[in-house]
Amino acid sequence: MALDLDKWKRDWSLMSFFFNGDEIAAITAKLKNLKINNVVFCSFENRFAKSGGLAAVTTNILPYLKEVNNIPSVILLTPFYPLIMDSPELRRAGINFSVPFNNKTIHVELYEYTCHYDKPRSSSLKEYYLKAEGFFEARNGLGDPYSYDENNKERSNNILSENSLFFCKAVPFTLNALNIRENIICHLNEWQTALISLTAKEAMLNNTLKSCGTVQTMHNSYDSIIPGDSFTNLLDGARREKAAGFPEEGLSAYRIGLRMVDAPITTVSENFAEELSADIIQTEHYAPHLQSIFRSSGIYGINNGMFVGFSPDFPKREQHTIEEIRRIKLKNRKALLRVLSTYKPRERFGDLTYKGKTISGLPDSIPVIVMSGRLDPVQKGYYILLRAIERFSEDEIKVILTPMSVHPSDLDYFYEIACKCKGNVTVFPGRMEKGYHELQTGSTFGIMPSIYEPFGAAVEYMASGTVNIGRATGGLVDQIDNECGFLYKEDAIFYTPENMRAFVDTAHMIQMRKTNPWAQSMADNLYEVLKKAINIYRNHPDKYYQMIINGFKKARQFNWETTAKKYYQVYEMVSRA
Repeated sequence: MALDLDKWKRDWSLMSFFFNGDEIAAITAKLKNLKINNVVFCSFENRFAKSGGLAAVTTNILPYLKEVNNIPSVILLTPFYPLIMDSPELRRAGINFSVPFNNKTIHVELYEYTCHYDKPRSSSLKEYYLKAEGFFEARNGLGDPYSYDENNKERSNNILSENSLFFCKAVPFTLNALNIRENIICHLNEWQTALISLTAKEAMLNNTLKSCGTVQTMHNSYDSIIPGDSFTNLLDGARREKAAGFPEEGLSAYRIGLRMVDAPITTVSENFAEELSADIIQTEHYAPHLQSIFRSSGIYGINNGMFVGFSPDFPKREQHTIEEIRRIKLKNRKALLRVLSTYKPRERFGDLTYKGKTISGLPDSIPVIVMSGRLDPVQKGYYILLRAIERFSEDEIKVILTPMSVHPSDLDYFYEIACKCKGNVTVFPGRMEKGYHELQTGSTFGIMPSIYEPFGAAVEYMASGTVNIGRATGGLVDQIDNECGFLYKEDAIFYTPENMRAFVDTAHMIQMRKTNPWAQSMADNLYEVLKKAINIYRNHPDKYYQMIINGFKKARQFNWETTAKKYYQVYEMVSRA
């Protein structure tokens, strides 16, 4: 919903479960006098350990939070992942301390990184990485900080949950060791840090901290069940006994954390905030257990800024003429075709050809479309695009896919389509070591057929001078309009809880997904909007190039300065709670 913060009211019921009246009064008094002198951004992703958009948010927003709002200190607290992080830029901070957890004393060492930045003005800030033996030992080929066992998802999730509890327990001790003890806002991100909203309050009562408020941003609706015996490790003394009596069926990171924060719950786009309590994939599958919280407390959308800068290929941006845009775009297209003709890493499969020969001779009238990013079978919609492009004839389009997969079997359908659509499809699994800039700036259309999308990266395509085609969901609705791109949606009759659940449950069973009416309707509607977009590109080129100009205008609306100001408004709510 829109940022109407005055409607928010604190949920006191869960506070009363963990704290008595005198304790609640003491906490309230400490928060009422809190000044926003220290913002501590807590995240399980960082510049050295990335999975999705949270790492990009983390590396972009902190300078703006500090400089735009004149906050004296903004820092990052994040885990140190010894098996996937190896950077000479990280230094020992010379700070060691102990954390009581699971009837053990865990020794923690802090590493630090100094982030120098020149926007919005030149300065620096500190990032602190918590290293603790036996924790945060994520291991996988993609450097994903959430994956601890690629072959056993349940075990991986259990380890992640335990590491989350330890991190939430350790954060107040970390702040104490850093001599940051009062006038603190802990900005929590995702479920892994949500329970700091509880541990920070206990820390204020036992004098580990003097005053620390918490705010929560949901970058996704993923949550985690917390085993009862593990949950008790989070607290001390009498509260540990209370935690042991908490109804186990209600134990999840968000069901507790979201009710304990000291300000309105936020998420990363205005439209996704609406969908969390309105879209059936959220209300029926990912977050049915959170609906009562959303109804009572609300959830507020704050759009992210851009994760990339504007492409220098378009120095005048929206001030370019259509003819200038056309010349630059065709130049970039030729550069992309050169990359596609010459860059052939071992893992690439599927050749792009024109009339059976090299792609370098591709006529300008044939569109080149791209889809990039994580291969998440439930969220990102790669398989929907693959289903749609089966219907195009040879040399009608050219398609470049760069899915980041975890398991080789995830690519089976990609191989199938690359063979079936020979000459039309090429696949670069993982991150492209060469040519990614050319891919972003030289493609005709960037495709985002997301099943759901908290924010999305449509503005990245816009900033690169590429027109978007996206499913009307989440943040894509905020970013794409008919002046700068194409939105589509499947036929509503097929978007039912039954079809949705069947789609989610067959994430790795492609042949079953092919018969799902909802999936087929998404593919059909994507095919139709692709045909519409291709027609405009071929037969109404001025309209196509005007969309690029409009995209530059639209992308300007998504800036970190605006985002930082809105989060500051949320921080201010802590002292009013």
